[in-house]
Amino acid sequence: MRPQTAKPKLATNEYTKEIEFLKQQKVIAYGGDPSNLPQIFQKNPAFLVLDELQAELFNARCHDTGETVSIERAKIFKEEFNKINSKKFPDVLNLYSMRLGVTTLIALANQKPIQTTINLADNTLGDYAVHSIKTLLANSQIKNLNLASNMISHIGLGQIIDDLCKNQTLKSLDLGVLEGSIRKNALGFEGAKHIAQLLLSNKKIETLKLQDNVITTAGGEFIGQALKTNQSIKHLKIAENDLKIAGIETILMNGQNLESLDLSKNNIRPTIKFQDYLMNNRTLKRLNLEFNDLGPKGVEFLANGIIQQQSGLVSLNLRGNQIRDEGLQVLSAAIYESESLSELDLSLNDITPDGIRYLADVLPNSQIKILNLSKNLLGDESMIMLCNNRIMEKLDVSSSRVADQGFMTFLTFIGESTNFTHLKANDNYISEKVEKLILEIVEKNQVIIDLQVTGNRLSLCCLNRIQKILLRNQKILEEKEPSKIRTEIYRLKYEQKKIQIAKDKLSSLEKEILQIEDKKQQVIVEMERIKQQEQGKRAGLQERITDLLNQIEKKKKNIEDKQADFERSKQLKQQELETQRNDYQVVYQKRKELEQEFERLQKELDTQEQKFKDEQQKLEDGIAEKKMKGEEIEKQTVQLRDELMKLQKQQFEQNNQVEKEQQIQQQQQVIAEEKVEIEKQQLEQIEKNVDKVKPKKSTKKGKKKK
Repeated sequence: MRPQTAKPKLATNEYTKEIEFLKQQKVIAYGGDPSNLPQIFQKNPAFLVLDELQAELFNARCHDTGETVSIERAKIFKEEFNKINSKKFPDVLNLYSMRLGVTTLIALANQKPIQTTINLADNTLGDYAVHSIKTLLANSQIKNLNLASNMISHIGLGQIIDDLCKNQTLKSLDLGVLEGSIRKNALGFEGAKHIAQLLLSNKKIETLKLQDNVITTAGGEFIGQALKTNQSIKHLKIAENDLKIAGIETILMNGQNLESLDLSKNNIRPTIKFQDYLMNNRTLKRLNLEFNDLGPKGVEFLANGIIQQQSGLVSLNLRGNQIRDEGLQVLSAAIYESESLSELDLSLNDITPDGIRYLADVLPNSQIKILNLSKNLLGDESMIMLCNNRIMEKLDVSSSRVADQGFMTFLTFIGESTNFTHLKANDNYISEKVEKLILEIVEKNQVIIDLQVTGNRLSLCCLNRIQKILLRNQKILEEKEPSKIRTEIYRLKYEQKKIQIAKDKLSSLEKEILQIEDKKQQVIVEMERIKQQEQGKRAGLQERITDLLNQIEKKKKNIEDKQADFERSKQLKQQELETQRNDYQVVYQKRKELEQEFERLQKELDTQEQKFKDEQQKLEDGIAEKKMKGEEIEKQTVQLRDELMKLQKQQFEQNNQVEKEQQIQQQQQVIAEEKVEIEKQQLEQIEKNVDKVKPKKSTKKGKKKK
């Protein structure tokens, strides 16, 4: 659909002034010459509000959605664009959730963007717009491409898979789902084959996100087999794909170079033995297994793998796995043994104070700094038990039945800590009775910068006061660094920029020098080649001259030899000529005799021809007579045939006359029978009428008389 241009009803002075002002600014920005303005700004004055890229994208989006082009809509588009794009990150172009379609993507590809990160998530591209991604990949140096939530199927992925395989700049590809979006991609099993082809061919890509794409177990096995030969992939997110045990095991077995792996929401059962895979993996740092069905038994295998793992797992997410207190007891031993595990998510696992007791015993001797225990059955007892970890920095106990006593005990504990900075305790049972104590403790604490207690019974005034204190602590944290160090850092950064600029210039000069040297080397090689060619030509000419001289000498000798041969052959020919003359005289005499014989034979032939002509004339006269007789016979046959036809016609007419007479007789007989029948019916009718007319008493007498 073409965009419709919204025309104002009245061209007011303010509108015209605004247009003129914007046009002047654009002209100044493009060198002061109106002819230098890009064509997009000359189409519609509404585009003057935007820069060139924004104008092209806005115009294309209007084509896709059928919106009218107006200054108001252009301003809204600019606000949306600037809201998700920051000047601090010029290499990033965010276009997610902007209702972009096929035309917009074509316009973006034609603009040849300089950004290395392009986010196109949550739009309506679909398979029809995928062909434009080919142009986008060819016209730019993209390192990170986000196509999540764009309704792309395996058909669309198949259109660009060859270009993705050949691309040498792409580092990250997102084909998953943007959080909160209702749109999804659907690669399926066939799409998993294309992903396997990508992993087998492209050795530069490092991050791949495929969550919620209906890949299934068979697709997981394909991707797992492709990981065996790919050494570059470091981060794989394949959550919510129903991989089950077979698909998960193939990925774990072959993904020995992965640093982070997301297998959440894949229907993993407790029977999978993580210990066999974690033992051999020396690179895995982050593992996400949330919302599976591991249970206590599955956590036991996982804990054994953590203990025996050589790489050192840093982050583990077990949210929503129903591990309960029994699973936490086994996991606590692994936490104690691990020297690297610092982030742990155990939310939504039905953990009670009995399980927290095992965790609290090992936390002081562990490396856990970030802990999430939200949506469990903790209570005040658990909060009191957790007051023994001095290195913890962040804790989340939201929706965990924490009341005043437990919260205040833990808040008092972290008030004395110099490391604890973040505490989330939303949606608990904290009442307004402890507001003063909370404010006193937080007021004294200058370390904590994030305290979330919404969803409790605290007043709005208390929450606002807490936020002001947290802002104060953030400023104090920023100002802790001495001003001299800051200025030195700024100076060093400035010097670093200068050095970088000098390095860039030096590298460009080195490139030019290398190019010149390459050209020089090419010229030298060309000169040597030309010299060799000239020397070869001279040697060839000298050899040719000598060959020609030798050939001349040979030809002279041949001529002399041929002259002598000619004289000898001349004498022989003269002798042969004399003999041939004598032979000719003999042949001539014989010829005369043959001519006389020929004349005699010619006369005999003439007499024979005359006889043949006479006999031929007799035969032709006989044939003519026979033809005359044949014509007379034909005339007689024609007359006989006509007479036969007349006889047949007379016979046919006689037969027809007989048949007609028979039909007339039959019709007369039928008519007579019908007349008899009609007379009978009339008599019956008359009798009935007579019976009706006579009186009833005389009926018997009449019958007797009859």
